[in-house]
Amino acid sequence: MADVAEETRKAMLELNLEDRLRSGDRVLVAAGSRGIKDKAEILSGVCAYLRELDVTPTILGAMGSHGGGTAAGQRDVLESLGITEERVSARIITSDEAIAIGEDEDGQTVYCDPLVFEYDGFLAVNRIKPHTTARGAIQSGIIKMLVVGMGHHRGAEAFHRSDPARLSESLVSMWRVIRDKTPFMGGVGIVDDAQKRAAQVVGLKPAELEAREKELLVTARELMPTLPFDRADVLVIEEMGKNYSGTGIDTNVIGRIRIEGTLSSDPPDIDKLVVLDLTDESHGNACGLGLADFITARLARKVDLHSTYLNVLTSRLTMRAMIPMIMGTDRDAVAAAIVTSGVPDLSRVRLALISNTLHLDSFLVSPALWDEISCLSGLHADGEQTEMQFDDEGSMNLG
Repeated sequence: MADVAEETRKAMLELNLEDRLRSGDRVLVAAGSRGIKDKAEILSGVCAYLRELDVTPTILGAMGSHGGGTAAGQRDVLESLGITEERVSARIITSDEAIAIGEDEDGQTVYCDPLVFEYDGFLAVNRIKPHTTARGAIQSGIIKMLVVGMGHHRGAEAFHRSDPARLSESLVSMWRVIRDKTPFMGGVGIVDDAQKRAAQVVGLKPAELEAREKELLVTARELMPTLPFDRADVLVIEEMGKNYSGTGIDTNVIGRIRIEGTLSSDPPDIDKLVVLDLTDESHGNACGLGLADFITARLARKVDLHSTYLNVLTSRLTMRAMIPMIMGTDRDAVAAAIVTSGVPDLSRVRLALISNTLHLDSFLVSPALWDEISCLSGLHADGEQTEMQFDDEGSMNLG
């Protein structure tokens, strides 16, 4: 996208807020915990447009149980994503309070931050993309931010009481309560390209939100980067983290979902999964750790069990917090995965190494795997074949 600021302004114009707001009004703008490269610039543009209308914008942290489920934790997450008062030129507030505002058609209680009722209206700004658990026409996006993010820990907990097979339907029925009971004025939806930059920034009015999110989810799925193979013996991930995926590791990329009683059915089929580190931006939340088979002691030392367990207990997906085998070094973890992959000739192990599950524009593969995928269009080898390098402490040399 050539001009994110200009596209953000166009998105705000689509909402026709000048028909609903008066000079001196105050508007909350919900901001979440996802690591979207252009998010701070888009939030800044949203606030700038509101000021053009002589309206005072305030950013509200809206991220469910992320950030340890606390107001202070949410502020830390926003700051780690570059969302600061100086950057967006607006006050930032965070809260962990939520009140019941009604029940959906299934009798499920819907929660929302009571601050929204102290303002003249509120907007939500979020990325629209495939969810790591929910399946259906509505997944991650504005609607999920309203149901889960704006409800903080209580909202996230209420939503995840739903059957995992019906999460998409629950999002819709719960969001309709928020639509009818709060001063929600619309959202700004972001669709990423394969480089995780904003490909589209779209204004979404409340009346059209459901239909437009369905359309944008299709676009997001088409643009989402994937691994170019259906099977690998070993996948090594340098870092997992909440800034890459709500589950730390995007289940849509690795083909594992680890939900009790549910089999993963989408490719790729990974026999052994290794994760070497946890990002600092995760603040110790290692939700998704149980998707791996092997981790390093370095990663294990960074895990904040309270934050991780709070996130997983809220979602009820307890398998995703199971502790994998902890190996002393990167070398130990990779070696353990290779020797347990069941490949008789270790020179034929199909191994891939990726930085994380968000950035897949470049990665390393073993010769055996390259033999299988080198004929695919869009792929090319960059550099000479070399052995995996480790230093004297067993840490992988990724330079």
